[in-house]
Amino acid sequence: MYIVSAKYLFLCDENFTILENQAFIFKEQILEFGKSEDLLKKYPKAQWIKTDQNSIILPAFINPHTHLEFSANSTTLHFGEFLLWLKSVIESRSFLSAKAKEELIIQNIKRMQKSGVGTIGEISSFGSDLQACLKASENGMRVVFFNEILGTNEKQIEEKKAEFLQRFENSLKYKSEFFIPAISVHSAYSTHPKLACFALDLARKYDLLVSTHFLESKVENIWLRKAKGGFKKWLENFIANPKPFYTPKDYVKLFKNIKTLFTHCVYLKEYEWLDKNYHSITHCAFSNRLLSQKTFNLKKALQSGLNIHLGTDGLSSNISLSILDEMRANLLTHQNEDLLKLASRLLQMATLYPAKALNLNAGEIKVGKNADFSIFNLGECEKKQAPLQFILNSKEVEKIFIKGKECSL
Repeated sequence: MYIVSAKYLFLCDENFTILENQAFIFKEQILEFGKSEDLLKKYPKAQWIKTDQNSIILPAFINPHTHLEFSANSTTLHFGEFLLWLKSVIESRSFLSAKAKEELIIQNIKRMQKSGVGTIGEISSFGSDLQACLKASENGMRVVFFNEILGTNEKQIEEKKAEFLQRFENSLKYKSEFFIPAISVHSAYSTHPKLACFALDLARKYDLLVSTHFLESKVENIWLRKAKGGFKKWLENFIANPKPFYTPKDYVKLFKNIKTLFTHCVYLKEYEWLDKNYHSITHCAFSNRLLSQKTFNLKKALQSGLNIHLGTDGLSSNISLSILDEMRANLLTHQNEDLLKLASRLLQMATLYPAKALNLNAGEIKVGKNADFSIFNLGECEKKQAPLQFILNSKEVEKIFIKGKECSL
């Protein structure tokens, strides 16, 4: 049993409550709040965790969308337009995958942990990240491991199914509270309906979470809605008279009654297509700036009542996997939002909301929730300014606990 206190506790609840000079006691879960001296009297055998006088405690961050298999990218891939990027991914995928050794992936996971991340949603296209993710889960990082399926060639359907099934069943062997197998259907433009339905049937059978990329780019939007544009011209190099597999609305229907994280949605206007009880949106501002040629309408998305949360995407379309850097990018991207209100909302979008999307008993400093929290040191600042100043100035945690256990940094 442990007691910890802070200058400010960011509870990251729906009201974004901030407690000042308060403490809580915890084991694997948070047990009780109070003044430090009162808790020490009530629980004299509890161990005291020392913190700085200007410390901030908040829930461990949750980054629900990473691509660690692209950990080796820095200057290889091309940015500025989606097809330009996609072509560079196809050309460089083998080279980058070969360079993304287990050691490099573990280093990037450790960097995320040092930035306050306690849970990741890893999109695994090839399975080459499995062992690194397993090792990370043994050392305190919670991993939701999304086995990804994609492919457009109907002649290769059975081959693709078999390859995916092997990776998927292999991941199921390691299922635990810190390693959670899941499924990713890559996107509407890249996944044949037979493959998508095959994977989604497995998700229903095993009651698994699903992730998918959706309406990320201008070319994808024109292709799915009008069957023309850059995607059509590109596909004509491989297929005679290519046509989209789905309309956007029909693609969403595939995910009916399945807990699904729709990633990007930059060109989605019809938020009513998504089911608030099952569907959420992962917003990746930095990635969108590099690839999408449009800014995600955060205000409209939040007004829809859907669960909107933050992700970094991978180093394939970002320069950092720090969710703190991603929040800073959001502060600059959404310029019409009130700065102080946006700061509080972004912290919820990195804690409370992704926890709900991933079915985790975490994301809040609350009695009964898992003791997943980080301790940061911050200079003297007013309570009202604290969330914004935290985002602007924080780089690395002092300590991070996952289910009550301190992680080695």
